[in-house]
Amino acid sequence: MSPGDTLSEVMPLVAESDDDDLATQRYFLDLLLQPIDKWDGFQKIEQFGLSAYRYELNFSQYALAMSQYTRTPAFTGYLAEAQRNAIVKMTARRVWSYWATERLIGYGRWHPDPVVFHNIMYTAYYAMMIGLYETLNDDRQFSVPGSLTLKWNDRTHFPYHFASLTEAIRNNMMEKPRHPQYQCEPHLVYPSCNTYAMNTMVMHDRLHGTDITGDLIERVRRSYKRDGWLRKDGRFISCGTRSGRKLAGPMLFSDGSIAMLLNPAMPDIAADTWRALRSSGAVSITDDGVRLRRTVFDRMDAGNYNRSDGQARAGLMMGAREQGDDEAVNALDRSIGERHETLWANGARKFKGLSPWSYGSYALGRWGRPNAMRDLVNGVVPQEWRTGPLLAEAAYPDVLVAKAVSDGTALDLVLRAGNGARRTTLGLERLAPHQSYRVSGAAVDELTASETGTALLSIDLADRSELRLWPAT
Repeated sequence: MSPGDTLSEVMPLVAESDDDDLATQRYFLDLLLQPIDKWDGFQKIEQFGLSAYRYELNFSQYALAMSQYTRTPAFTGYLAEAQRNAIVKMTARRVWSYWATERLIGYGRWHPDPVVFHNIMYTAYYAMMIGLYETLNDDRQFSVPGSLTLKWNDRTHFPYHFASLTEAIRNNMMEKPRHPQYQCEPHLVYPSCNTYAMNTMVMHDRLHGTDITGDLIERVRRSYKRDGWLRKDGRFISCGTRSGRKLAGPMLFSDGSIAMLLNPAMPDIAADTWRALRSSGAVSITDDGVRLRRTVFDRMDAGNYNRSDGQARAGLMMGAREQGDDEAVNALDRSIGERHETLWANGARKFKGLSPWSYGSYALGRWGRPNAMRDLVNGVVPQEWRTGPLLAEAAYPDVLVAKAVSDGTALDLVLRAGNGARRTTLGLERLAPHQSYRVSGAAVDELTASETGTALLSIDLADRSELRLWPAT
């Protein structure tokens, strides 16, 4: 690569965030960069159903991980910090204490541990957060035994970490090997929830050299048809029991989510699900926008119980993006904006009436690309991104990182001013020790890395600033 080449020509998988991308990202960053014990701005309705804190935390982290993967793989800083904070907040008693009552009512047994038994909606959704985070960041703190300790009271603690959460997933799925899908609310199975379980196991095995997954993906695949989960028309029964009793038919949000989240483990079925949505007319793109064939469940945003099909549209946007259906992505994006007033606060945007879970789903659809979740879960991360120069420190919200990518030796950044034009200092890592680097777009033309491969760099930040750093020799 010559100094004049842009890294986007060498690494075409990385896009640049536009103004709306950055404003959407600021919503999640503002939520997660506050002190760990603060919950300002979080939705509080109840913790048993789908409006709970856990889903807000899950989807905020998933969205930020996707943004990091497709736009700023060479940036950690506050973006990684926000994801870590989401993972740590999942250990707060207010997030998981609901399970003690739910298990007592549903199974007639008191046991407050939310991990060990039939609770995929906490365990698998949580563990997938860690897998995505570890895939993108050289940080294994959540894989240390006891690093995720759930404190019920001063005497009762439940120590967990990435491996023990993943092993709990396998144990629950193998409880009935012929019917391997892991239960959610007492006695209920949701195929969409089980995609999080499979993705978690795949990531842990890849990251840590384990074989927790075993043959579970094939067992689940066989159960789809044998137990009637996958209908002849290519759509999924959204809810039922392990015994085979089906309680709810296909839902748009569920099938849209499956088209993205099943893609890492079963890309053929994920693609078939999206094709079924489109070919059946369940999702039609017209000159006037998007026409949906909705059930009564598709007419409610279960993340806040509002009468709205916003969650269905956001879930479909996820699937459309993963499956490369740009026509549907663009139409769904417009339709959500048309139906929900845009609210602004300190440069961050959200949609009025759209639940936090749905907004996280929307962001996943906005920031994804074809097969992005498949690639991310399966660890398709170029070695150059793992070893090249890194933007490790930037002041938030002064510096909004729209793009950050490395080819292994050079670093390419696009930065936006989040608080007006100003001089700011960036922290760089993973430079070659004592190496001299040429710089364009900063306050200096050259710098030398420290013996630990770090450096500070001043930049006069304008509305949009491009910065390039490459070895001087």
